[in-house]
Amino acid sequence: MNNNTTSRFICVSEEVELRKSDFESNYMILESNRLIGFYSSMPQKEHTPIAHHYFLLMKKGIPCFQDRVIRSISFYEKDHNKVLHVYPGHMNVHGKEYNFIRFRQNEFEDVMGMLPYFEKRNIEFEKPKKFSAVKTLIQFKEMVVMEEVKPNVFRDCSAHHVFFLPISIDVEFLTFQKMITHIRNNCDFKLFEASLVYSVNAEYKIDDFAKIYSPNCEEYRLEEFNEHFEKAALEFQRKE
Repeated sequence: MNNNTTSRFICVSEEVELRKSDFESNYMILESNRLIGFYSSMPQKEHTPIAHHYFLLMKKGIPCFQDRVIRSISFYEKDHNKVLHVYPGHMNVHGKEYNFIRFRQNEFEDVMGMLPYFEKRNIEFEKPKKFSAVKTLIQFKEMVVMEEVKPNVFRDCSAHHVFFLPISIDVEFLTFQKMITHIRNNCDFKLFEASLVYSVNAEYKIDDFAKIYSPNCEEYRLEEFNEHFEKAALEFQRKE
């Protein structure tokens, strides 16, 4: 890791559309697409969000759920010499709270292979049942390595179209959504996805970021985008 990079364990908050997946499984698995209305003017080959994700729903809450999941994943990866993108998280759908395991489509077999690792730590999962599609807020934890490519502009080292912009105010997700809408309405940056991210720094304080993804990101304009974001932060700081 060079002097321009930093490793952070982050919490990501984002709004998604969920439906029951088509996986053949003995467990309740949902799938998501990010909200894609603002992609309607893009070429068809760029008409999909950054990734399609799946969620294995947990049967009941247990203490230290996230720690148990992370330990289970770590043991599985070491035993099978793999690096996966499987993370613990939380959602509220149809009035019920769920913990979940988030993973990518090509990781389904590995997640099924992890079940004994989860069960060893008393993690049980929901059986299949009816589920109507819903839009909701999800939160999940993951580790990222960020590289500072410009002042106050960080790139995800494992996803070169994903950037992190520091937010200068303490912000909740509803305010963050208003800031993003404000930016889209007041400048020509339209075709991007945004998530609210926080990490805990060495002083045990929260650092907030906007996680920005665009399939046709013009990197040279990110500093300009950051200026618009700062203006939006100041605008909503006055309103809070």
